[in-house]
Amino acid sequence: MAGLASAPRSQRVRSRSTTIRATAGVLAGAVLILTFLRLVNIGAVYQRLQHLHVGLALLCGIAYQTAYVVRGLRWRCLLRPCRVSVGRAAAIYQVAVFLNWLLPIRGGELAMSLLLRHSNGVPVSRSLPSVTMDKAMDLVPVVVLLGVLPFVPLRLSAGLWVLLCSALAVVCVGATVIALATWRKDLAMAMLIRPVTALLPARVRLGVEAFVVQFTDSLARLIRQPRLLLIAGGYTVVALCLDALFCWLAFRAVGVDVAVPIILYGYTFFNLSFVLPSPPGQVGSNELVGLLIFSGSFGVSRSGVAAMFLFSHPWTGLIMTCTGLICLSAMGMTIRSTLRLAQNQSELPADERHATELRVEERADYTGSPQ
Repeated sequence: MAGLASAPRSQRVRSRSTTIRATAGVLAGAVLILTFLRLVNIGAVYQRLQHLHVGLALLCGIAYQTAYVVRGLRWRCLLRPCRVSVGRAAAIYQVAVFLNWLLPIRGGELAMSLLLRHSNGVPVSRSLPSVTMDKAMDLVPVVVLLGVLPFVPLRLSAGLWVLLCSALAVVCVGATVIALATWRKDLAMAMLIRPVTALLPARVRLGVEAFVVQFTDSLARLIRQPRLLLIAGGYTVVALCLDALFCWLAFRAVGVDVAVPIILYGYTFFNLSFVLPSPPGQVGSNELVGLLIFSGSFGVSRSGVAAMFLFSHPWTGLIMTCTGLICLSAMGMTIRSTLRLAQNQSELPADERHATELRVEERADYTGSPQ
């Protein structure tokens, strides 16, 4: 009876917590929007939007969506030797993009592994390293562009440096923990994992530690495949070019001509800002960050940048919502059932059995390279 009584109570606590977070996110978004509107000339922005080039707007939407399809193919490549169809990988990736856009905390990456387990039976501990590596691939262009920054005639503003350093700090902490867990597993377990899991019940602690061991083993095996990483790097270059094409077409749609180097640097740094928390739908944060990067650092007119983001933000949001809901429907899922996957603790033993089965399967047919 106590267990039955505690279940509704925990559901009420989760519901109350979700409501509080959503309310705080909406209020933060409202503050960001008001700040953005105070920084731009609304009349000049409206005039640019009145002359929006519909054809270029449609083309930039195609480039935007295609970039994520390419990233879905990259993730499928990193999942080897697990076999996932092109359509399933692209659909799951699109759902993750939609959830990251919808939720104030980026939960799409975990949703990718949970959906793959639900649809293909791949354990989370096996697929999550591929998700981690997939996201790390998107950070490689940032490192490269920062490395060549002293040799190009571009100067970053103090505000942009604060944004970049904040995002890079989050990335560096995560990369350090992952690197330590991959190359010095015993040390990582002793310093990072066991002090945290010591607070958990014994059964839960053993499950978490087993998950971490499987995760680090899978990640280390992935890192030791240079040919696979090279192919994934090729997908990254194609996705980066499509991102730049989207940004260039979006600016051209509102009548603003921006140089290609500014497009490459600006939109790559803009994508890096997604590492940080944002309001639901990224309302206000997209506009302010875009203004900070393209206008504050690279001198693009404020009205042009504001018009570009006020047009492209709802346009890409519509694309993500439609494609995300279509992909969920094709998999027989809804947003609610997808979010419930993360709360279903009863699937953990099944996940561990899948992990054991996968190890046996990998010993039988693992080739070490994509087909």
